[in-house]
Amino acid sequence: MPDWSISVEFEETQECITCTANMVLHAVNEDDENLREKVMKKKYYCKNNKRKKQQPFSDLGVFKFTDYDCIGFDLDNTICRYKVGEIMRLEYSLIADYMVNRYGYEPELLLPLDDDIDFLHKGIILDIKRGNFLKCSDSGRIIRATHGTRPMTRDEIVEVYGKDRIWEPVIEFSRTLYDHPVNGEVPVLRSFKDYFDLPAAVACARAIDAQDNAEGGPFDEYDIWPDVHVAMCNMYRREHFRNDLGGFFPELKTNPEKYIYEASERLKKWLRAINDHTFTFLISGSSIDYASHIARFVLGPDWRDYFDTVVCTAKKPGFFTAKRPFKFLIGPDDGDEVPPHKLRIDETYSGGNWEDLLTLVKQESGVENPHCLYVGDHLAQDVLTPSLVDIDTVAIVEELAAEGMIGDSLEHDAGSDLMSMYWGSFFTTDGNRDVMGIDRINTLYGSVPVRHSRIAIPSLEVVARHPIRHQYEAFSQDTSGFFPGDPVILHF
Repeated sequence: MPDWSISVEFEETQECITCTANMVLHAVNEDDENLREKVMKKKYYCKNNKRKKQQPFSDLGVFKFTDYDCIGFDLDNTICRYKVGEIMRLEYSLIADYMVNRYGYEPELLLPLDDDIDFLHKGIILDIKRGNFLKCSDSGRIIRATHGTRPMTRDEIVEVYGKDRIWEPVIEFSRTLYDHPVNGEVPVLRSFKDYFDLPAAVACARAIDAQDNAEGGPFDEYDIWPDVHVAMCNMYRREHFRNDLGGFFPELKTNPEKYIYEASERLKKWLRAINDHTFTFLISGSSIDYASHIARFVLGPDWRDYFDTVVCTAKKPGFFTAKRPFKFLIGPDDGDEVPPHKLRIDETYSGGNWEDLLTLVKQESGVENPHCLYVGDHLAQDVLTPSLVDIDTVAIVEELAAEGMIGDSLEHDAGSDLMSMYWGSFFTTDGNRDVMGIDRINTLYGSVPVRHSRIAIPSLEVVARHPIRHQYEAFSQDTSGFFPGDPVILHF
């Protein structure tokens, strides 16, 4: 006999009525086996409880999770919080080993990542042919640059990119943060947006240094990035998880506690409350076998109960803009396509697209124009792109904890790894010190949360400190949405 129950609270009278599984089953005719089977499925009834009249939306300067009719969560670096110092060291060692032993690159690449840890910085951009790494402002101007790992002077930057320090491909890139031109041309730049690809920047920079020091160097053009890209992608190939290949997945299978944090009981309670209140999705680019492995470690064996719909191998950002079909899963593999009219709110799928998922929410909720929210860390895939298709976002920005926040003592365990003396603050570098607060933000990536999210937080753990109905200041013309506080550097 199932042991679930549903509680319905009437706001006007404050009366609460609870309906249990036994009460429903006793009301069902014994001969109606089809209906009895549906009663036995918890989600069939619980999710109907979420059909409600749409509530008025909060003012623009205010954010509440309970304003939304559906909420999607990213998995990696959002639900699953990695120990990023350890994970980046693992990634770098695997990339370097592949490049040296497969492609014959210089053994200097095998030196520890810590020797060039200051080179790590989220948001730097590689000029692929020139071998230069660029940090750019929100207007596209090059603020700082290196050739390989060697810092470039202001005069050197001007000599290569002109007196305005503007490289046209960066201007185009800044509109969408897509590395690949939509017209199919060969990419001329590569940006490093998260902790899964940052170590590849160090490997590439070191390989450029080695070529410069070899006979005939430095060179006018470099063809190193394609090899680095292959080495990086080799770690994450979908089939490697089940086959224990590539180094990355076997290590996380064997020692998950070394690389991943378990969710606190407070966060688990908060996620359950969100799921009780509204439709929730887990939308991840990871394959189902890896996603299940880390979700089980983070949330426990009942991890699937935290979300209504789970979508793996989602191929963001295209998930939000394209029309790829959903597919059934047969074990860890993709099965047949799922016709949109056969999608179910309580299933697990592969691939898919936002448009069909939104249609499903409309059907299940009874709301014609649902308020939708997505929570994730990848500033291109999880924040900028969803915002362009009318999805509100919450940005996970771990640099908030690394650099420190006004009025909150939270520290990042890998803060020294995420802060760079050369590249400067993630939020402002060589900015205008005559202004204070978020107006001082001038970096390309630091400006994304301000422009494209409602609030920005270092992790979900900080919002789990409060009830799901808590009211936050959101980004607006007059307010800052950084929570629990602004980056310290914006105020001195």
